[in-house]
Amino acid sequence: MKRILRAAFLLHRVFFMQLFHLGREGGPVRQDVSPLVIWFLTKYEHLEMRTLHYLATSDWIYRHGATKALVNWLRKRVVAVANGEVLTMGEAKEMLDSLFDGGYTVAVGTCPCRRALKKYSEDVPNDTDMAFGPWAERYLRTYPDMYRKISYTEAVELIEEFDRFGLVHQVYGLKTLEGGGVVVCNCCSEVCVPLLAQQLRGFESFRKGRSRAVSDPEACLGVEECGTCIERCVFGARVSRDGKAHVDPDACFGCGLCVSPCRGQATKLERVPGAELIYAKHLVS
Repeated sequence: MKRILRAAFLLHRVFFMQLFHLGREGGPVRQDVSPLVIWFLTKYEHLEMRTLHYLATSDWIYRHGATKALVNWLRKRVVAVANGEVLTMGEAKEMLDSLFDGGYTVAVGTCPCRRALKKYSEDVPNDTDMAFGPWAERYLRTYPDMYRKISYTEAVELIEEFDRFGLVHQVYGLKTLEGGGVVVCNCCSEVCVPLLAQQLRGFESFRKGRSRAVSDPEACLGVEECGTCIERCVFGARVSRDGKAHVDPDACFGCGLCVSPCRGQATKLERVPGAELIYAKHLVS
């Protein structure tokens, strides 16, 4: 435990020593980050996820006031530096359009959460981590056996495939810098460490998207005949009431995974007034 906390403290220190390099103007992606930060985070991301998983799942931490306060203090500072936001499939595709139009390298590789937990699947894709820009180039150099450069056509096909498998699209970035995204994660609820940490401990590992699902009970075919929206919702925002599927707007993150499989076309996304993307800004209209 001491080594884990020390590693987390050093990570926090490296962030705040180096992040003053962040934020170059001139281009849709603001990724002028210190090479030291890029190297550290790409090489040891799976260890960071393993540490987060330990901190989120260790009940003994939350039985003691001092350790709980320490973890919460650390969590607030990490979240203030590195965070994410949920995207719809359409937003993820539009982001890819902007990235390839801008000439950025895009690479896909093995999900760091799977590497952290050593849980690989035979049923859903394992290579769901889609990095871009200098981060993609560093991943390709650091893990040539895990990451590969992809074309625009393949990137779009992968996003569509991930959506069919019910994976949540998220863009992660550093600090709260507009257009500061570095990677699109396509997250499987069975292994996604940030999702688990958010659901279990309220770590606020990522922000809600800018839309919410709404459902028309009259058009809904009923949960017995369909019910795919409830099955696919990893946030527990789809509920059955009087045999029809309804939306809990407070729990909805706006991922849109419940929209495409709705056979009665009863569900759609509506933009939340005033809601904006941060890390995907300038990449998504």
